[in-house]
Amino acid sequence: MHFAAIIAEYNPFHNGHAFQIEQTRRAGATHVAVVMSGHITQRADVSCFSKWTRAEAAVRGGADLVIELPAIYACAPAERFALGAVGTLNGLGIPGKLSFGSECGDTKLLANCVEALEGVDHSEVLQGYLKRGFAFPNARTSAIADLFGKDVAALLREPNNILAAEYIRALKRTGSMLESFTVKRTGAAHDSKITSGNFASASHIRDICQQSSVRYTAPFVPESAYSLYRHDYALGMAGASFYNLTPVILYHLRSMKREQFAALPDMAEGLDSRFFKASRQACSLDELLALLKTKRYPMSRMKRMVACALLGITAETAALLPAYIRVLALNERGQEILRAAKKSGTLPIYHSFARLERDFPCYTEPELLATELFRLGVPQNSPALSEYRDQRPGYVNSAEIT
Repeated sequence: MHFAAIIAEYNPFHNGHAFQIEQTRRAGATHVAVVMSGHITQRADVSCFSKWTRAEAAVRGGADLVIELPAIYACAPAERFALGAVGTLNGLGIPGKLSFGSECGDTKLLANCVEALEGVDHSEVLQGYLKRGFAFPNARTSAIADLFGKDVAALLREPNNILAAEYIRALKRTGSMLESFTVKRTGAAHDSKITSGNFASASHIRDICQQSSVRYTAPFVPESAYSLYRHDYALGMAGASFYNLTPVILYHLRSMKREQFAALPDMAEGLDSRFFKASRQACSLDELLALLKTKRYPMSRMKRMVACALLGITAETAALLPAYIRVLALNERGQEILRAAKKSGTLPIYHSFARLERDFPCYTEPELLATELFRLGVPQNSPALSEYRDQRPGYVNSAEIT
């Protein structure tokens, strides 16, 4: 077995993702496992399609096994997102490669970025920029430019390079058996609204789905994935967004006490009062975020904190280490990966959500809430407790994929 792993959101799975898997196989991988965000994403929104649909699309598109990235890591800044994902993959106990996309496509350059990230942490230069009111991402980039040069800082202005560097750093911190391998991002840039041939960014594809029709996504996603997306849209089970949940979000925030805001991850001193007041003033999600955002605290941080409030994720739960492997979809080679993991892995493997909930309630409660938010955020609402109804992982027979 030549094993490779990928960290992804697949929101939704598209041609660029299929290209990465293809390039990973061309580099020698025979078995590919993906750890994928569930119904909450790193940009602090519910996923456009269900996690089961996205997982099946990934397996039909070239992956062999899809396991879930717990919500406590999925809705987190890049550093914790990477540590949670790498730690979960480490639990399989299988040596191989961690494949990830990057704008630069060069692991040596990314290693320089890691050195810069570690060198700038807690530096006086970084603290100086923070004291001047810079948002942390901008402060860090400016400090890196001062200490390590503008070329390194320029690399860390690209979103995929930032995540790639955090993946490499997480591999190093956790003593992982996985080695870094990067695929140069081609086609449409991250979050670009401009398509390039048959490539479009995931955010642009989501916009197409939500603003026009799923049929216009066909050129940019594999045919096997498109049939799944079209099926979900026909049933009214796709197109979820936090903007569809504004009354729910405002109601929940207004029901929270000040000390509950103070317990959220990444809550700085005094920011809890700002959250408490803004939640009682705002009449829309955009207004809420506008009231929360400052020069020091960027929109992305505020959105993640709102998502954590909805899911009951506290600073304490966000600090938990990966504790299990939950299977979402697999094929025959995925079964081979799991058999190997049962022999060499360090984390228990779960197929049943009920058993997982019994053993790890601190992890599963946010998962339950994320799924219910997704269900409420699509046009066709469905009964609660859908984690239990959809708990069986999807098996994809490779022979049936055309």
